[in-house]
Amino acid sequence: MRRRGLPLAGILLALGWGATPAWGASQARLTLEQVLGQNAGSLVVSFGAIDAMCLAPPATGVTCVPNVPANGATWYATIRFRVRLTGAGGSSVRLTGVRMAGGSAPAGRLVDGPSGLPATPYPTAPAGALILATSLSGGNAAVQRSIGFRVGPGDPSGNWVTSIVYSLIVE
Repeated sequence: MRRRGLPLAGILLALGWGATPAWGASQARLTLEQVLGQNAGSLVVSFGAIDAMCLAPPATGVTCVPNVPANGATWYATIRFRVRLTGAGGSSVRLTGVRMAGGSAPAGRLVDGPSGLPATPYPTAPAGALILATSLSGGNAAVQRSIGFRVGPGDPSGNWVTSIVYSLIVE
């Protein structure tokens, strides 16, 4: 059976700013640098129309991998952040992400990974956040993530919209 794609309106990336500890201590800053291989001009990532059969890439930089036994597919792309940590030596930072409650994307369909095919579902708040990068030390660091959606043959068609809050934790 042929299915029409699921239009994805976008993923809102709400950037969390790192804590500013006591005077003279470390400070961290998070910047969204690239979305789908292009310079980030927006906090919205739009995958376009996606389906369970990998019919055609809906947007530049979006890749699809079929899951033949399950008759589904995972559509994914990369996003890249820039993390800057300044201040006291020995401090490090970790980057986390958590999916906000609400939105129209079915539970468990938003997935993340370090590169290539993402496989880890985002937890929904108020659950604990997904740790995306650890031990980022002083100076600038680039963090690249693979983010996408798993689409099954029984998923409802329509616009899928969800949002993620990314946060830096200074340790």
